[in-house]
Formats: sequence, structure tokens, C-alpha cells
Amino acid sequence: MTTTPDSRGDVEIERELIEQLAQLARRFIAGLQAQGRLVETGGAEALKRLQDQDEAQRGLPETDQPAADVTEGVAGPKPPTPALRGAIALPGTGLDAPPASDTAASVPQPAVVPVAEQIPAIRPAAARTTSTEEQGAADWTPAQARTAAVAAKLRAENEGRLETTHITWDHERVVIHIHALSLDHWEYWLTAIGAALDAPTHRAGWAQTAAGRIDAVDVHLTAYQVPHLLDEAAEAAGEPFFLGGRVYDLARGQVDRHGQMWSCLGRRQEDGMPLLTLCGTSGPPYPLTSIVTANGPLSAVETQTAAASSPDAEDIR
Repeated sequence: MTTTPDSRGDVEIERELIEQLAQLARRFIAGLQAQGRLVETGGAEALKRLQDQDEAQRGLPETDQPAADVTEGVAGPKPPTPALRGAIALPGTGLDAPPASDTAASVPQPAVVPVAEQIPAIRPAAARTTSTEEQGAADWTPAQARTAAVAAKLRAENEGRLETTHITWDHERVVIHIHALSLDHWEYWLTAIGAALDAPTHRAGWAQTAAGRIDAVDVHLTAYQVPHLLDEAAEAAGEPFFLGGRVYDLARGQVDRHGQMWSCLGRRQEDGMPLLTLCGTSGPPYPLTSIVTANGPLSAVETQTAAASSPDAEDIR
């Protein structure tokens, strides 16, 4: 077949473009290897295969090149390569490459390696908010916010106490659990929750329960081992009397918070409430519950101390 001068010139230009693209590919591969950069899996192999195919094609006679192109197209699937869009200036030639539709081959683009600034930061699981109280704070009612504040205050004031098991809040009530090692722990928490000195407590198996109120918030106390400790105190008392979760030994004098001593002369009200007299006075006797409410808490002292300070010592048992 006779080749016209115009078609001959197009073939030569096309060949020059292929050679220039192959040179660019070789330089690109050499640059990646020198810099130690990573490319997408299979990308370097595709570039090397393109270079080898181009060298083999240029070694064939001109009349065999179309057949080589056909063989290349059916030899096997090649990795997809993005097409060159528009005219791209080739360095050092002053020529513009034709659009990708007119080129015999396309140079695959290297995979973009993200830099440190482009990698999204991953928040550790420990930094996430998991507290139910914090997650629902926006939906709290004023009563719930007040209850949460009371619970937080009790935690802060008593975090070092070993008998405390946990302090939580549920809706509009604070719940406290302790494992009492002595009656001092039990009496401390009765005061801490704002329980009245004459308020009844309840026994529930191995625990004693009590109710108090702080800043208009109900507080519920459950104290394990307290029933056993109360039984021991009652057995050790000469004349035990149970009131407000405490055991009073009426055989001993009782000192109130003002330092005044009270003694029981054996008299009681019709409902069984003991009557106590202020030592050193000839005043009338008062019910134990009234003395505890007005001047409590009371602490026991030896009977001999109360007798020595009372003008009616002979009447004190």
C-alpha cells in the first residue's frame, strides 16, 4: 500500500509522541524509586509493562506495527488507566499532546499518598461520653438537676470513707449504700442524710434502711451489717431502748449537745417512752424523744459520773 505524504507525517508525529510519553514514564518510575514513595498496588507494574511494550513495538518493522497493536489489545486485561484530558505540554519539546482520544497509549496516574494533615483523627473510645447522667443533662427537670447536685455533693464530701459502697440518684431520689463496720458509721450517715433523730428506721434482713432529706431532695440509706451491730449494742446495754436507729442505754447518763446530763429514774409514759430528768435540777422529767429532738444527739456516760453530778444521786439507778 502506498502511503501519502500527509498520512506519513501523522505516523511520524504519533511515533514521536509515543516515544516522548515512554520517556516520561521511565523518568516518572525512576523518580518514585529514588524518593521511596508508595504507589497504588499494581501501578508500577503497569508503567513498566507499558515501557516494555513500547520498546518491543518500536523494534518491529513499520508494516508489522498494526498487527502488534491488535495483539496488544487481546493479550489480556490491563489495569484501568485514567485518560489524559485536554492538551498537555510535554517538557522540553514545545509541543502539545493531542487529546487522549488521538493518542496510542495513556500514562496511568500514580496513587495519591495522603500526608499526615489529611489523615482524619480518630477519637479514642475512652474520650467518648458514656455517662447516662451527662448524656441526658439537657432533658433534666429542675427537680432532677437538684437531685443530681445533692448526689454530687455527697460524693465529694464522702469519697474517702471506706464504708461507702456507692452513691447514685434515680429520678428524684438519692440512693446511698454502705457496709458499716461500726455503729459510728451508721450514725454518721443518719446525720449526713438529714434523718430526724427520732425518725424510725427499718430492718430488712442484713440491712437497716433509713430516709432523710437534703435541700428538698429525698435521700434513701441502706446500711448492711447494721442490724447485727444494733443487736450487739442492745446485748451490751444495761437497760437498752431503741429510738431513731440508735440504742440508748438508760442505765447510763446521757449527755446532750449542750453538755447537759440527763438520767432516767425508771419512769415511762403510757406509750412506753422513757422519762429523763436533767441532772442537778429539780425540774420535771421529759420524754426521751423530746430531749433527743431538741438537744440531741445524746452520748452515753457512766452512771457513776451522772450520779456524782446529780443532787438526787440516790434516785439514779
